[in-house]
Amino acid sequence: MRRAWIATALLAGSWLFGLGYYQPGHTAVWCGLVFAAVLLLGGGPVRWPERREAILAAVLLLPSVWLAPWPYRAIPSLLACGLVLVILPVPSRWPRSLGHGSALAAAILLVQSLALEVYAALTARAHELPLPLTHLLAAATRAVGIETAVDGGWLAVRSLEPAQRVGATWDLLLDAGSVAFLAGGLVVLGLIEGSGRRPHSRLRYWLSDALRLAAIHAVWAPLRAALLIGLWLQRALRADNFGAPNTADVFVNSWLSIAFLAGPALLAICVLGRRRWAARPCGGGGEHAESGVNPRATSPAVGDRRFVASSLLIAAGTGLLAFVLQWNPVGQPKAGRVMVVERHSTWEPTITPYGTSVYGEAGSYNYAAAYDYCGQYFQMSRLLETDAISDATLARCDVLMIKTPTARYAEDEIAAVTRFVERGGALLMIGDHTNVFNMNTYLNDVARRFGFTFRNDLLFRVGTPYVQKYRPPVVAHPIVQHVPPMNFAVSCSIDPGRSLGRMVIRSAGLWSLPPAYHESNYHPQAEYRPNMQFGAWCQMWATSHGRGRVLAFADSTLFSNFCVFQPGKAELLRGMLDWLNHRSALDQRAVRLAVTGSLSLFAVLLLAWGLQLSRALWSGWMLPVALGYAGWAAAAGLAIAGHRSGMPVPQVQRAEPHVVIDRTVSEVPLFTGAFADDKDGLGYGLFEQWIPRIGNWTSRRTGSQAFLGDGLVIVCPTRSITAEYQQQLRDFVARGGRLLVLDSPDVQGSTANSILWPFGLASTSAGAEQNEGNLTWKDRLSIPPTELQASCRVDGGETLARIGDVPTAAQVRHGRGLVTVIGFGSLFNDSAMGTHWLPEPTEDVRQRYEVLYGLLRASLPSRTGGR
Repeated sequence: MRRAWIATALLAGSWLFGLGYYQPGHTAVWCGLVFAAVLLLGGGPVRWPERREAILAAVLLLPSVWLAPWPYRAIPSLLACGLVLVILPVPSRWPRSLGHGSALAAAILLVQSLALEVYAALTARAHELPLPLTHLLAAATRAVGIETAVDGGWLAVRSLEPAQRVGATWDLLLDAGSVAFLAGGLVVLGLIEGSGRRPHSRLRYWLSDALRLAAIHAVWAPLRAALLIGLWLQRALRADNFGAPNTADVFVNSWLSIAFLAGPALLAICVLGRRRWAARPCGGGGEHAESGVNPRATSPAVGDRRFVASSLLIAAGTGLLAFVLQWNPVGQPKAGRVMVVERHSTWEPTITPYGTSVYGEAGSYNYAAAYDYCGQYFQMSRLLETDAISDATLARCDVLMIKTPTARYAEDEIAAVTRFVERGGALLMIGDHTNVFNMNTYLNDVARRFGFTFRNDLLFRVGTPYVQKYRPPVVAHPIVQHVPPMNFAVSCSIDPGRSLGRMVIRSAGLWSLPPAYHESNYHPQAEYRPNMQFGAWCQMWATSHGRGRVLAFADSTLFSNFCVFQPGKAELLRGMLDWLNHRSALDQRAVRLAVTGSLSLFAVLLLAWGLQLSRALWSGWMLPVALGYAGWAAAAGLAIAGHRSGMPVPQVQRAEPHVVIDRTVSEVPLFTGAFADDKDGLGYGLFEQWIPRIGNWTSRRTGSQAFLGDGLVIVCPTRSITAEYQQQLRDFVARGGRLLVLDSPDVQGSTANSILWPFGLASTSAGAEQNEGNLTWKDRLSIPPTELQASCRVDGGETLARIGDVPTAAQVRHGRGLVTVIGFGSLFNDSAMGTHWLPEPTEDVRQRYEVLYGLLRASLPSRTGGR
């Protein structure tokens, strides 16, 4: 039994690395912990089904192995492997031992995964401990010699400096690893049977042992938190506050969390260690007995009908319950009238065009590009500062967007918005970090009417504070089902309060800090502080009120001009508006609760009925679990199909020119969020951002997706060009696409010529250092001359620009399309373009912008020129 408790601790710790629950995930560590646990569990008692049931169970697990994401995929994979290893007639003992360990690990991981899902959902709503538990935590801290007082939801800890505040949270008292260990321990206890106990008394003894295990955690949890606080305090007292301010990173250290699991594991061994594995059921001779598989002891009279009936009931009950939990009814589309509220907001306006005359904060930190992009799919309008927020005004829209307010809404305006939603309108509320400009204060005046609030905090990603990656789950909410993997900037979190709804985006591995009010934007430094909160957080919340829908999103920066066309951002905004542009009878809370409650109850009854029928038919738990997984896979597939059919990508009503930035053969650094990927200014993020200024929208694509736009930009390609890619490129241009290729003499290993040769063009970097001088353009382009340090020589086609007699840019028609190439791409890298979008450009940089705009208008589609 000692090995079982150690294995349970390892499996509990594996989730921290598999999910990246606190610090970034690590696949190799996760695999190592799971494999070690499988070895420790090898030879443990398993009630194997008969061969026919085992084969059926293994087959039923295959859809889940294919559909489930990692690390959840490990559960059906381990169980299927265990079944295969045991039912195969392998003479050696170690495969059977490995099969036993795999099956037991799968059982433990399954229960742990369910417990962690519930834990994340609950703590993402509220991290703060109830006051009695806060006092318990303070008492434990005082017991280890640390002077501690309670200050609301905080612990005030005395140190050599002024008193430090520590967040009294669930993740501090009972972290995810401890929850997983407790859940896994319940499975281990189910495999234990005391000497002399009769089968009918096992439940009573299991409950007794479960209470002992819970008592172990009740004792250990506050002691663990106190030891963790003590460890932080010792580090803080010894550290240089200026040189090493991040001493509180111990709270989010997954290795330390695993180490602390030694405590409950050791206590479980001491308190429950005298329990023994349940005796293996004895089987007769033959193949099944040798492999540890017991034949089914039911008479043929019981028949296959009960077998089939119980199987269908279990699969149907589990599937129906999973469907209710995963399905989000889309409903019918509305007219698509979206109104953006500019009243009470001077931040990120849609009014200032994203064009070629306004730069700096005013030109880039606004929603003009997002507004134009959404205009392709919806009827966009604005509620200006001079307009009234009244019933009559709001009647002209189906979706109302309130974003980043900088002034308070009047009570009658809030009442009008509330009535609008009650009558079936939809409301989108967009906030941002730390209550900057008091925007969350003003948003919460409205949000509280619907039962939730925006928190005044800022979320950082543990390990990479400003890079929070997001990938939609397998069964995604309709809002994010068409969103590719994307990055957040930095957001606040959303407190759902007591409102009922869905966390459309819930992320773990984040830590929260309060505002830094001494900063102009309230932005705190990305430091691990004792007053931080950490774990899982809600970043998008969907709820309903009356007959309408309400959606809250916590990162307004994503839709600013400099960011909106990075992967996933525009698709996310489009999905939010499209979801709100639908209505369903289930949007009414009473109807929704009645339907989902009835279906859930029916599902539980089906499941209970199936399990009752199966008791006399099956040996072991594996076939019911496999049936449950089959039901989940069917429900997941049905939910995905329902979401996609109910809310496909909306049809374009007014097309804007689409320019694709190729990422198949080009790997130049661009921007992530507000910051350049190349800190030395050698990337092309500003070049990418400036393309929409002439009147189009951009996206980054790879593979065949790169040829779905109206224009294609390939910046300094260095990857190999395949024959398939060349053919797709020729077909793209022949049917009317426009291709712009940037080459530069500073590119090592350029593959530009593999792109250009099929069009009769070539770029040569030899002698580029001699190509220095005044760059002049053809008169028809009206592009001002500029000084150039170096350029590749470009041969073929019609010369567009030259330095003296050396051609440096050319253009050629191919079919109905156009190919343009320049040999001086570095003229438009981040360093040459001013490094960042925020400062106002100098006169020299402005001149470079004019050169770029002339080139873009001559080579790419736009509203004002080109196609």
